[in-house]
Amino acid sequence: MRTARNITLRPVLGVGRRVRRVFGWLLRSPERRRSRWAVVAVLSLYGLIAFMLPVGDSLVLSPAKAASVEHRYGLVSFEVRNFMDKWIHRIYTAFPWTETDTEDRQEALAKYLELVPKLRDAQFHVTQASARAVLDSEEIDSRQSTLDDLLDERDDLRDSVEEYLEAAISAELIEQDLNVFGEFIWPPVDFRIDNPPSVLVISPRDRIERFETVLIEPDISVADMERIEKRLLEDHNLSAAILRTGGLASYPNVIPSTRDLLPLLEVAAHEWIHAYLFFYPLGRSFFSGGSMIELNETLASLAGDEIGGLVWADLTGNDPPVKNPPAPINPQDEPLTPELDPDPEQFDYFRFMRETRVRTDALLAAGDVEGAEAWMKSRRIELQNNGFFLRKINQAFFAFSGSYGDSASSVSPTARQMWELRQQEDNAAGLLRALRGVSSYSEFEELLEERGITTGR
Repeated sequence: MRTARNITLRPVLGVGRRVRRVFGWLLRSPERRRSRWAVVAVLSLYGLIAFMLPVGDSLVLSPAKAASVEHRYGLVSFEVRNFMDKWIHRIYTAFPWTETDTEDRQEALAKYLELVPKLRDAQFHVTQASARAVLDSEEIDSRQSTLDDLLDERDDLRDSVEEYLEAAISAELIEQDLNVFGEFIWPPVDFRIDNPPSVLVISPRDRIERFETVLIEPDISVADMERIEKRLLEDHNLSAAILRTGGLASYPNVIPSTRDLLPLLEVAAHEWIHAYLFFYPLGRSFFSGGSMIELNETLASLAGDEIGGLVWADLTGNDPPVKNPPAPINPQDEPLTPELDPDPEQFDYFRFMRETRVRTDALLAAGDVEGAEAWMKSRRIELQNNGFFLRKINQAFFAFSGSYGDSASSVSPTARQMWELRQQEDNAAGLLRALRGVSSYSEFEELLEERGITTGR
């Protein structure tokens, strides 16, 4: 068993509304080299935020953006509202008269973790009441009122919880030598516990390809989801799916408020890795799409789970969770090796989804689009009969979920290859350093060859 680490909160570089007034003074002060470095860091941080915000001519909308314009996620308003609020809170709590210490934050975390299952149940009850064939407005209002009260409790706790967990993650990053210097992490670990947006994913119907993604407000109704997806299918012959997300790599990152401690830390580390990689070729190549999205997401998942698990172990005194290697891929009719399914009587979700994806790819490759879509619909019904509820399985669904190499929807060897790379490194940070300079899939394959790992897709 590990001993729980007493996390000490460290001062983190912050910026205020008047920061521009001091830029010139700092840059003109040659004896203040560290101050000038801090200004460059702040400018880079603002550049990261600006890069993540939507740009371009808003009058020229793609079919996906036009169909979903009424339900687009307000990323700009989220950044403005949360970025400054979080840093103002940190500055305020740094004053001695606020008397907020590590024990206060540990207490806030304990209260928050008690709140998490209540939040999950309340959100489920609201969804359940809103999905009935005959709506009961009094029941819906009552369920929503309960949820709103719990969200108010969450909001009262989350600033302290976020700061405590951000400090814990930062401590692990320093332990793995991912700090810039001393106790300074770049970019600073910064996340917001909130409702992350959904995402509208677009794929051609004749193949599985992540053609476009649009952020959608998290509280969109099922009826509006169906309306948008139907419009894109009928008007543009596109496969569309609006899917829930597990987090958002904005800045601050968005982490779901219904996660228990371990998955919360894993998601927080995952999203921080996306921000970290932005300053390297691999992260910037994310926007070229295709296999580079897969490389970024798979690396963030693998390394994020490991780092999050180590932080969880430090906070709880438990041993880090053991992660199994990704399942091997067999492109034949039998996609998984027999030993991965030792009990034929037990339903295996992973194997079921992998078989669904492989068969879908084969039908699309043969030009049978209608057959592939009928197959996916039938498999969704079969999933429901086994207790797994997915609103939609189509080309767009697989285009999004297949971007994560370790998911059941992926037919790529990337996760297995990265796992083998990780075995050659001392820790997750070593894997990040090995891959962060990769700017194309061919460079990734060259690295695999250098390390003696089998290439090929």
